[in-house]
Amino acid sequence: MAKVKGMSIFLKTGLLALVLFGVIALLASAMTAYILDERMSEEYLSKGSAIAQSIADASQEVLFNRNAATVQAMIDQYLEIEGVAYVFVLNGDGQVISHTFVPEMPPRLTTLHASSPEGRVNEITVAPFGRVFDICRPILAGVAGYVHVGMDKELIMRYFWNAILKMQGLMFMILLVCVGVLYLITRRISRPLSSLTEYAEKLAARDFSAKLEISSRDEVGVLGRTMENMAGELAVLFADMQSEVRRATGDLQEHMAYLSAIIDNLADGLLVISPTGAVSLLNPAMREYFDLGDKDYEGFPVGEAFPAEISEMSSSIRVCGAHVQEAEIPLARQRVGKAVGTSIYVTDPPQCLGGVLLVRDITRAKELDKLKTDFISTVSHELRTPMTSVVGFAKIIRKKLEQVVFPALGEDGAERQAADQVQENMDIIVSEAERLTELINDVLDIAKMEAGKVQWRDQAVSVNDVIRQSLDSTRGLWAEKPMEVVVEIEDDLPMVRGDRSRLVQVMVNLISNAVKFSDKGPVVCRALVDGGSVLISVEDRGPGIPAESQEDIFDKFKQVGDTLTSKPTGTGLGLPICRQIVEHHGGRIWVESDEGKGSTFSFNLPVVRVEHLSSEALDEECERILPNPDSAMLVREVASDAAPLILVVDDDPVLGRFLTQVFEGEGFRVRLAANGEEAVELARDLLPSLITMDLMMPGMDGRTAIRCLRNNPFTRHIPILVLSALTEGVNAGGDVALTKPVDDVRLLEVATSLLLEKDVRRSCLVLGDVDEEALKNYTVICPEKVAFCSLDTIWDHVEEGFKGTVFIPAEVESEVDIERLSGMPDVAVVILPVLPYRKPGPSVG
Repeated sequence: MAKVKGMSIFLKTGLLALVLFGVIALLASAMTAYILDERMSEEYLSKGSAIAQSIADASQEVLFNRNAATVQAMIDQYLEIEGVAYVFVLNGDGQVISHTFVPEMPPRLTTLHASSPEGRVNEITVAPFGRVFDICRPILAGVAGYVHVGMDKELIMRYFWNAILKMQGLMFMILLVCVGVLYLITRRISRPLSSLTEYAEKLAARDFSAKLEISSRDEVGVLGRTMENMAGELAVLFADMQSEVRRATGDLQEHMAYLSAIIDNLADGLLVISPTGAVSLLNPAMREYFDLGDKDYEGFPVGEAFPAEISEMSSSIRVCGAHVQEAEIPLARQRVGKAVGTSIYVTDPPQCLGGVLLVRDITRAKELDKLKTDFISTVSHELRTPMTSVVGFAKIIRKKLEQVVFPALGEDGAERQAADQVQENMDIIVSEAERLTELINDVLDIAKMEAGKVQWRDQAVSVNDVIRQSLDSTRGLWAEKPMEVVVEIEDDLPMVRGDRSRLVQVMVNLISNAVKFSDKGPVVCRALVDGGSVLISVEDRGPGIPAESQEDIFDKFKQVGDTLTSKPTGTGLGLPICRQIVEHHGGRIWVESDEGKGSTFSFNLPVVRVEHLSSEALDEECERILPNPDSAMLVREVASDAAPLILVVDDDPVLGRFLTQVFEGEGFRVRLAANGEEAVELARDLLPSLITMDLMMPGMDGRTAIRCLRNNPFTRHIPILVLSALTEGVNAGGDVALTKPVDDVRLLEVATSLLLEKDVRRSCLVLGDVDEEALKNYTVICPEKVAFCSLDTIWDHVEEGFKGTVFIPAEVESEVDIERLSGMPDVAVVILPVLPYRKPGPSVG
């Protein structure tokens, strides 16, 4: 190896020397050739000119005597001079009188003559001499003739090449000597360098005990001794490093074994995906979730081993361009799993190493959640019904005490004090019962939303109207502080598709929270276009929300602060319900807050198309209890002065007794029915003036009973008042719907509006344009002229002091603040059912 490296140095330097010598030799040869050619040409021309002039001077007298033999003898002797090729003489007439050519003179030379008295020189080619310098000199200024002497230029070229060859030979000899000297010098230099190279190779092979045989004191020797010192230090460093590597390797092996044990015993399934989308690692739990067996899937594409849901998530997370992905996916053997995926990204250097996916079996959790939802949905009716009784009886007791007992007591004394305490206690009972009812409603709402059992009335909704209606609904809350509410709505906001009443519920909750938790204003409501969505926000100047609590407040029963040491300010369900509503509409809700500066709650609503829910078909169950439409029906006669009969349909006997007391207290007659089938039979036999209908009952439920009553020509004209714990009671087919617990005053107002025959033509408003055939069902309430109004003008009528009944079609119910409208004094609200009206059948009896 050392010889090869030394020879390599020699070859490189030798090649350089050869190139340099080649350049020098070429330049020197060229210079020599140029100088030699120039000098010899000058010498030849000078010699030829001298010869020609000598012959010209000597030939003057001879030519005058016309002795050509003498001239011939004279010119022949000049041929012995080196370089003279020929000589010939012309007379004054241009005739050749003598020449040196054998056997004859070339014809071309006879045409050469001087055009000037001084003569001239021509370079010509003459056979057989080749190239020659023809030197012409006049004799007696050309009068006696001319002398031509030809100097052989080929002789010059022979001298020229001879000199060049000798010079090149000399240069070659010099080159050989230089190469030899160069070889000796490079050999002397390469030997220590070869030793250094061998020593460095030994050091690279970790042979630090090798010795370097260099004794020179030049730079190479200094370098060699430095390398020996470095080798000693490297030996110590490598020994320490090997010790550290062995220790680190042991720790790493122990850590990897520990990590491998964790991964193998992880209850959740683990899948690591490479940047190319191949399987890098999966644990036993992942194999069990998807029944993969013991086959080695490392390096396989994810789509070949896992279902499409896993493949789609892996495509998103392995490129490090997406957020954390979450999805419910099917597992083997009819199980359900929750997959959470994230990207593997390192910053030094920045690169994406793929993604990791965790899968958890949530089959049991889903079953428990379903049981919880079913339980809440089932008992909600049982919770609301007793609450209706509690609130109703408490209000009846309070009313009787105020109307009968308290007036009989004196103004002073212990009895008056006790009466005041009883009245205060009754107010507390009613207030707390209503607060408990609100909690029950919130719990039922969140449970139904999570179970997907909410009936959404989706339609085109104006965000502007939603915000205005929400402000009207909360005006009493923020006007009491007082606090300013500022509205900033961008012009020409697009319509969104959604459930208007639910969106109003979201805005009312956000505005109420902003007012509740703020001591100063303003509260700012904004709405603007944000890409393909409408962005809505509510900003307050409250105490703010800590960063660690900003995500928790959207969880159920979570509130800011310690609920164990401070009094809760609500149920903790408002924001979770808002999130459920917003996410149902395809949006997202979030909060931005700085402690001490306030909070901004924002949500977006994409402009999407939502299909309406289809209506239910008629139930064939009614056929067995309905009479033949063509047959007659016997009805007992009722005295003309008898009070109107109200049929109360409810499976709860306590609520039945409460409703009986309420109606009988106003002079109505009451009959009870415990289920839908009994209600249909009693309505067929008794033809009551009004039916109150519960929806959730054993046997035939309320919806089926209403359809049966509407399908019977003898009972279809009877107004039906739906009283149910279900918020979607208006869609059940009744004339009016009230949600439990029912306020007795509201109940009596609606019942009276449906029952009493009186002229209210100036106190009936119909929202929108309703078909006159449909209004024939309400001639008992509005027997003559009916006034119509639009959504934009209804509040103008109310503010101007309208008193009477407002008819609202169910299709536009979500666009009106029903709660606010029905809370107005002397105003009754009737919701027209969604199902189309049928022409009333013939009245009987």
